[in-house]
Amino acid sequence: MAASLAGCASSEGVGSAAEDVPRVGLMHVGLDHVPKSLDGITDGLEKLGWVDGENIELIWRNLDKTAAKKQAEAFVLQDVDVIVAFEDTSIRAAQEATIKSKTPIVFLHPSDPVRAGLVESLASPRFNLTGVFGARDLVARHLELYTQLVPGLGRVLALVDPEDPGTEFALVETKAAARRLGVQLLIREATEAADIRKLFRSLRSEEVDAVMLLSSTLRLNHTALTLRLAKRAGLPVQAHRKDWVEQGAFFSYGSDLYPIGVAGARYVDSILDGTDPSELAVQEIPDVEFALNLATARRLGIQMPRPKIVEADVV
Repeated sequence: MAASLAGCASSEGVGSAAEDVPRVGLMHVGLDHVPKSLDGITDGLEKLGWVDGENIELIWRNLDKTAAKKQAEAFVLQDVDVIVAFEDTSIRAAQEATIKSKTPIVFLHPSDPVRAGLVESLASPRFNLTGVFGARDLVARHLELYTQLVPGLGRVLALVDPEDPGTEFALVETKAAARRLGVQLLIREATEAADIRKLFRSLRSEEVDAVMLLSSTLRLNHTALTLRLAKRAGLPVQAHRKDWVEQGAFFSYGSDLYPIGVAGARYVDSILDGTDPSELAVQEIPDVEFALNLATARRLGIQMPRPKIVEADVV
């Protein structure tokens, strides 16, 4: 299902469908990946009886961040029945675009829906948004894992996006963890790909022992680029999703997105059946996966403690 939807990403039109067939617009920012929650939500909808092209029309758009606002507005103009927004950038764009229309929004895996102002509370969203999110506030745990996995870790390059609303909180958490763990942070700002390339060009290999992407916008838009540049520099990179471990990240610690998508399908189903999103409590799925890339560790000459390898869910 996800493969067929992904093929629609460059299409401008909505496609023909019977007038009584509900339409759901799905939007995600991050051209270098497609979240596993897309498979989850399409599979979940099918199990609930909603089959794309038969009794529902699913309109998938995978975007760069500059197109999010325009796409959300386009979904409103197309009068879709529900917008499904994946991760922070898409969710904020959908929220802003639906201020007047109140088009229902189902969000999937935002960083923190309450802190971001998406809902008033998890139990009572109140607005036109509801949905599902995973484990919160993991950056401190990421730094802790780094110290456990890399013997003698002393200095970490922490990349932050000053335009990401969540950066301030992530920095506070990471700085506190660094003080507790005795790690020195080299904090550098980056928003665009060019910023990251410039940082790595000027980086001396002896300056740092590892790289962290703290801001969600950087993880969404520039993980693949950071992995390539860090590989050339001989540095490990952490990730929030095991998908990135499969592409070379040293380790990941975060939510499995597939069940979040499956849970999101139930919200779409309820809204299409007439339930107001403000009446649907937000669901938290706090389970996390810990994945390690042994090939990356060997390439970098990192001798990980055996107990940490045994602890990993995916190796």
